Amino acid sequence: MAAKVPLLENPYTPRGRWYKGAFHFHSTNSDGSLTPAESIRKYADAGFDVIGLSDHGCVSVVPPEWFPGKLLIPTGEFSWPHILHIGAKGRGRVREGSFKQVLARVRRERGFAVFCHPAWSNHTWQETMDAWPVDAVEVLNYVTEIENATGYSIERWDMMLQAGRRVWGFADDDSHFRPAYPQYGGGYVMIRAPRLTQDAILRALKGGSFYSTMGPEFHDIRVTRGQVKVRTSPVVELRAIADGVGAGQCYFSKRPCRDWTVRYDGWWAKPRRYLRLELKDTRGRTAWSNPLFVRR
Repeated sequence: MAAKVPLLENPYTPRGRWYKGAFHFHSTNSDGSLTPAESIRKYADAGFDVIGLSDHGCVSVVPPEWFPGKLLIPTGEFSWPHILHIGAKGRGRVREGSFKQVLARVRRERGFAVFCHPAWSNHTWQETMDAWPVDAVEVLNYVTEIENATGYSIERWDMMLQAGRRVWGFADDDSHFRPAYPQYGGGYVMIRAPRLTQDAILRALKGGSFYSTMGPEFHDIRVTRGQVKVRTSPVVELRAIADGVGAGQCYFSKRPCRDWTVRYDGWWAKPRRYLRLELKDTRGRTAWSNPLFVRR
């Protein structure tokens, strides 16, 4: 008898519009080269809707007029372990601590915790597993990939997922705006939320209603038992990645395509815990969906 086809949870079901977000960049309040106002202006001019200035060891006081008509969410980065705290309550210097202590503080303040650049930090398997309960892990840290090819942490993400961790993926810049590496805007998240408020954005982040990207776009993801229908910006490749032995499939198009259908009912090994999607465009840029977890 054929195995029953699992039903996948879809974090993208809630309706809303897509907001462009960046939450990992630095200023002269820690080790960046631009002032807070200058660094925020970079993201304002680049068309971002919601940002968080994440200086090391502190949560900066940022006047809303520096980012007019958009949303600033108080954010900071603990220095070791490197954890982003999106939605921090306090301002000024923060007390460092262990994974457990830092994540407990984020939970107390009902924030969103992102495990930063585990590949760049060279975290071991055990250290990666110790980063729990974290909300998301950076699958792309754009500037460290440019600096020394340690920006991708996709294997560590899959390792956490395969161990049963329900953790989202996150793309960020980690821009310091230094003369040697001035890049920004190469890794970010697109958040689907009903409105541009801090509560709505944090609720969408915690629910997984966002994707990570270097440029390609997911416009819509719809799930039925056995298939996932995906609408995207023009891309030439879609990868369906799952945790069963040999599970998953790659789809290619000679010309950029917008509509894709992923079938997972006929795979030799069906997803046991999750399925996630990756896009590639003609420039080789990637986008990552959040996991579609197998409904229990």
